[in-house]
Amino acid sequence: MVKKKAFVKYVDNQNNHYLEDHSGRCDRESKCKYHLSPKGNNPITTNSYREQPEHPTFHNENVIQTYGNSYNNNHFIHFLAQYFTEDELIDVIKRYCISTSTYWKGATIFWQIDEKLNIHAGKVMLYNISTGKRIKKPFPHINWMHNVLQMKDFVLQQCLFGLHNLEDHPVEKAICIVESEKTAIIMSIYYPNNLWLATGSKSNFKLELLKPLKQYNILAFPDKTEYENWNSKTQQLNKYGFNIKCSTYIENLNVKEGVDLVDLVID
Repeated sequence: MVKKKAFVKYVDNQNNHYLEDHSGRCDRESKCKYHLSPKGNNPITTNSYREQPEHPTFHNENVIQTYGNSYNNNHFIHFLAQYFTEDELIDVIKRYCISTSTYWKGATIFWQIDEKLNIHAGKVMLYNISTGKRIKKPFPHINWMHNVLQMKDFVLQQCLFGLHNLEDHPVEKAICIVESEKTAIIMSIYYPNNLWLATGSKSNFKLELLKPLKQYNILAFPDKTEYENWNSKTQQLNKYGFNIKCSTYIENLNVKEGVDLVDLVID
């Protein structure tokens, strides 16, 4: 069954109306794979229809205040406390609106807030309190706050994690993009002159999420073995006016698959 929150519909370019409800594509990464193009008696050209995401649902702004506490019970914050001062922790918690969830004991909420301060999503994740590694057994501990809060018919359209800090970032300073929220947070403490953003998944390095950054110089740091994928997307995006450089730094190192900047910094 295709969930509404992940369904991208087709729109007729001539009248700007949605087509029948079952025509569209499910955008859940590596999950559903449902894709039904519009059908009719006449051949369909690429100019006849376009994919049109449903209007996103936003969380109420009060949700961050509600969950922005209980840091003594937050495993991720406890992990960070091994490496950073209390002042550094307070600063990064405020800048990235890091919150705490009781959905799993010690879990963290990473809010996705856009440049207009709309709250697109809250990703709930559980980390090992000592190692800072994600808990993946007996199952990956990842969920979304709209599921936790049982918000019916929530339309999820993600944005880059940390995007709300864009307003305070000078255009002449580079923006660094990594995959994980954890990496963006830690790298922002080590290298505060740059704005660090996270895609949240390897597939989210794409036009829809990067649009607000078009006027900035962007440095992309893909995880080990993801360079070819991200660099290919970089070349396409640069044709449309972006200024992105995809780093080969991690790819050229003799490290295991999935290693990112934080693994190197912490080690």
